[in-house]
Amino acid sequence: MFVFGHSLLGFYHRFLRLSLRFLLMFMDFPSTFNFITQASELSCGFLLLGYFSRFFNLLGLFLIFFICLKIFDFFGGHTPRLRSRAVPPKLDAFEPPPSKPSPHSKGSGSEDKKDDNFDVEDEMFDVMSLRKLVKMERQRYNLACAEIEKEQGATTSAAEEAMAMILQLQNEKSSVEIQANQFRRMVEQKEEYDLEVIESLRWAIVQLDKQNNVLEARLGLYKEKLGEFITNEEIDRLEGGGDSSSGFLNFSVEFFPLNHFINL
Repeated sequence: MFVFGHSLLGFYHRFLRLSLRFLLMFMDFPSTFNFITQASELSCGFLLLGYFSRFFNLLGLFLIFFICLKIFDFFGGHTPRLRSRAVPPKLDAFEPPPSKPSPHSKGSGSEDKKDDNFDVEDEMFDVMSLRKLVKMERQRYNLACAEIEKEQGATTSAAEEAMAMILQLQNEKSSVEIQANQFRRMVEQKEEYDLEVIESLRWAIVQLDKQNNVLEARLGLYKEKLGEFITNEEIDRLEGGGDSSSGFLNFSVEFFPLNHFINL
């Protein structure tokens, strides 16, 4: 504080000297110069004794106070430098040596250490709790991944089983379709064969009817021709008799259509 006051007084003297030089440069009129010199306290002029009037003293103090406020506002954060620059007072020979820190100060230091320890412990506790949370989250993540893998395996196995069932059903369907097509073809072929057999039988019946008609017509002709040579009674006798000649006649008559059919 003493150093600060000394520096402030030095600044005050410098300011006064600068103001005097300024006044001497701009005061060319003798009347003003005499007024200023007579307004001093000892009426000898301030140039000789170095004193000012009360007005100029108040004005200078006001300006110095204003400048100091500006300096404090501008260098407000640098006050510890002034304190650090201050010279510590020297100890006299009779002054006791610096006392050891009191128990209260020790207690405050221990409290600070305890606070620091508590802070460190809190930080360690926070770190441990965060690690535990991270481990728990990892375990949950691993469990979720395992469950997802199980579900994926189950879904894949179910999908494979479903695909196998679908393939089996498709194979069975294709085999059934093949069998159905074969049976349909067999039925169609059988129907065609039956139709052909029926048509052939119909054609054979028609042919037999035609042959029967032809044979009946020939038989009538033969009877007429025989009627020219023999009587009707003999013809009836030949038809209903049991001798060999009649049998031969009947045999020839019965088997004539077959021979005729073979010739045709």
